[in-house]
Amino acid sequence: MTKYTKQFKLHVVQDYLTSSLGFILIARKYRIKSHATVNKWVLQYQRFGVKGLEIRRPEKVYDGTFKVTVFNWMKTNQASITETTLNFDISAPSTVWQWRRTFEYEGLDALFRNRGRSKIMSADKQGKKTKQPDELTRLRDENELLKIENEYLKKLKALAQLQVDNDHKSSKN
Repeated sequence: MTKYTKQFKLHVVQDYLTSSLGFILIARKYRIKSHATVNKWVLQYQRFGVKGLEIRRPEKVYDGTFKVTVFNWMKTNQASITETTLNFDISAPSTVWQWRRTFEYEGLDALFRNRGRSKIMSADKQGKKTKQPDELTRLRDENELLKIENEYLKKLKALAQLQVDNDHKSSKN
């Protein structure tokens, strides 16, 4: 059972949009623990309309290539997890967060593994290969992620250096 109904979410969003109250005050008014929840509902409503507030069960199984695409978009656009989930219509930000955690701890191969326990194969199916990405594709995806991460770190370093230079200039004056 879900904690909030679609009607309740819609009422909260409409109250936010028609009043001058911010996310924090709306969350307090309706006794919602986090103002981030209200923010998420408003963004979903603005992006998808009333349908964005529907209770969704994650039915999709995302393959590793899709996950890599999501990470590439997220790094290229310097987007938050919430923005990324809205852009790719993923049901919950925690899904992307979990993918990132898996990638950081277990590497790129872990993104291509199927969820759950592996099924015991019957004797006639054991000879067939499972649908795994070939080594070349996996390495290309990993290389692309590393290039993007490298570019991001270079830009971050340049911005930090620019800040130091500006601080140094202002202290001379």
